[in-house]
Amino acid sequence: MTLAEELELFYKKYNLPENGGVNDRMFGVPLPFFTLMLPNYAWRKKKLHIHDLEHILNQQNTSWAGECFIASWEIATGFWKYFPLCVFPLWTIGYGLFIHPSSVVKGFLKGRKDKGIAALNLPKEKLLGLNIETLSSITEGLGGRKTYLNIPALLLWSITALLVFLSPVIFLTGILWILF
Repeated sequence: MTLAEELELFYKKYNLPENGGVNDRMFGVPLPFFTLMLPNYAWRKKKLHIHDLEHILNQQNTSWAGECFIASWEIATGFWKYFPLCVFPLWTIGYGLFIHPSSVVKGFLKGRKDKGIAALNLPKEKLLGLNIETLSSITEGLGGRKTYLNIPALLLWSITALLVFLSPVIFLTGILWILF
């Protein structure tokens, strides 16, 4: 089965829009009391299939635990190089440290071992023509990162993610501090 076919099954299984919602103007982030609606920017649309393939590759669902795992896996594999897109996984890690810290840690440590899908720089058509076994063989265990840096890297990225996640609160507190 090709990755294109795997994606179709993934979208159906998790009741996601066609092509993961790549053609939608907005996308929703379900939070405890409301759904945050955000613009579906072109730079997000361009890499959305990669994010969804990461769920398939790592056998993670679309729950918050699965999203936290994938976000930390992405950052650990070097996805932070894709600004502004990396803001989403950083925010998710920050949130995940409060709701699913074990998923964040597991995803990060696995990502330190793996090569990211985005780093393959394969054209979308070629990537989607592969099968999951081939994708696994060219990503898993090929990260080449020093294991003795895993914990310091996790701490650094966790602090960064918390700053991204808490930035609205930090900003508003600063404004209130200045005003009062």
